[in-house]
Amino acid sequence: MTWTPETAYDAMKEIYTDDVMQEEKRRVFQQVYRHVYEHLEDLAAKDAVKQEVEDRMQLYKAYTFMPGDNLFQSMRYVFLLARGEKERDRAVTQQHLQRIYRALFSAAGLKNPVIPDSFWETPLGVSCLVADKGIEAVYPILDEMEIS
Repeated sequence: MTWTPETAYDAMKEIYTDDVMQEEKRRVFQQVYRHVYEHLEDLAAKDAVKQEVEDRMQLYKAYTFMPGDNLFQSMRYVFLLARGEKERDRAVTQQHLQRIYRALFSAAGLKNPVIPDSFWETPLGVSCLVADKGIEAVYPILDEMEIS
């Protein structure tokens, strides 16, 4: 198919529905949550998190909403851009992208995140690609999805 920005955004809206985005937030939350707890074990501080915080975290996972400026807000931001919302400030977009990359792909001993190629095939990865490079960057991905 020959894509235009308009047809590509329409396809993104159809493919990346609210339900898909909610599931992606839950998947990412589970990854980050598990990672944090593994590091708490490394520091012999697994019991440092109070039950009240544990309960709140389960609500965040269930409802995929966390108040304040956080990873969920960054994910929401890039999802909206991928579905056609206009970017207002490039610096804000970069801050959201860096938060996502840091949360998911920064090892303790590394300054820069190491992003695996498989990430770019996930709904969040595709959305980050649109936010970073523009909708034109995902035309080949949309071509593959059309074939499937």
